[in-house]
Amino acid sequence: MKDKLLHNLGLKIISCIVAVILWLVVVNVSDPVVDTTYSDIPLTVTGTESLASDGKVYEMLGAGTVTISVSAKRSILDSLSSDNFKAEADLSLYNEETGTVPVRVSSNRYSDKIESVKSKTESVEVLVEDGLRKQFVITPEVSGTPAEGYIIGDVMTAENVVRISGRESVVSSIAKVTAEVSVEGLGSDVNTTVDLKLYDEYGQQIKNSNLTRNISTVAISVKILATKELELRYNYSGKPAEGYTVYGDLTGNMDMVLVAGRTTELSRLNYLDVSSSYLDISGLSETTQISVDLSRVLPDGIVLANKDQEDLVVTVPIEQLVVREFTLTKGSIKIGTPGKGLRADLLADKGVTFELTGVASAVEEVTATDMKASIDWDTYMDEHELAEITPGSYRLPLDLNLPEGVSTVKDVTVSLRVTSVE
Repeated sequence: MKDKLLHNLGLKIISCIVAVILWLVVVNVSDPVVDTTYSDIPLTVTGTESLASDGKVYEMLGAGTVTISVSAKRSILDSLSSDNFKAEADLSLYNEETGTVPVRVSSNRYSDKIESVKSKTESVEVLVEDGLRKQFVITPEVSGTPAEGYIIGDVMTAENVVRISGRESVVSSIAKVTAEVSVEGLGSDVNTTVDLKLYDEYGQQIKNSNLTRNISTVAISVKILATKELELRYNYSGKPAEGYTVYGDLTGNMDMVLVAGRTTELSRLNYLDVSSSYLDISGLSETTQISVDLSRVLPDGIVLANKDQEDLVVTVPIEQLVVREFTLTKGSIKIGTPGKGLRADLLADKGVTFELTGVASAVEEVTATDMKASIDWDTYMDEHELAEITPGSYRLPLDLNLPEGVSTVKDVTVSLRVTSVE
């Protein structure tokens, strides 16, 4: 038996070696080790606790995915997919000199049968800075022009501020946070939700997804108001200084004003009354301009459509009163007939003298023709309950047709004698 085992021992050893080689060749030919790549493997960031404890924040530069290369037998690779691999960047391994973090790849399946797995991106660049948290006012901004006959009213956002945190250099560069909406061609209110936009001091938008915000969108409402043009009317209160009067109409630096509001509220307005509470002329002794804030005059629910019309200036014409003695001749007074068969004669040989008062420019222009002085017998009879006028002496008021701004200092009466006509 021993002889048989040792017979041709060299050949037997060689045969075993050849058999093993043949077995390895067969195995490798039928199930060879091959390489493959997987793209878009999400890069997971770990080890952030150490940065957070130091008040630091980070920002990964470049894509958030990596491509990996895997070597394994074909039978193993056939049962794997990209979901079986995880790529990690551990910030606790951050290299301050290079500003990078190594990328490590692992498998959750057949890890002991995979010959090699590595990321084609060996390290990723990371920016690490002090963190900053800051609060910003949200500025609503409306673009576009509403439909004809409408204007933009109140603009409101559901939130007034936003809190933003991130790298100090980025957060500190934010100059304005806006909520932007367009009203182009609209004739009704806008209620919508928009994304918040960040801008630097140069008006360039800051697009940084690594900033953390307590809100990223905000509800915004824009009132769209109808417009209407209204005439201005004035009413004053008080009296000028003694010896002075308001002569003429009050005038303003504008006759019409464009207002805006709901259609139902505008339909109730035909003019805008600048009431006496805004135009007190007490004690004035010269023509005066009074400034009025029109926004305070408007009724509730109505606003100015044009802010340039906010400052109204009303001119109050004040002139000094003068007194002038005036004489009417007997021939310039229309006495009339007191009754059938009666005649009335004025008992004043030199006419009637009285005093007129008013502004100088008006008083100086008064003539006897303008006055149209007359006696009204019918009114006298009614006031004294007389059925008829009988012969005798009477004292009646003289009716005078005086121009605006002119009056008599006191009532003017005349004496008349009534006689029968034969």
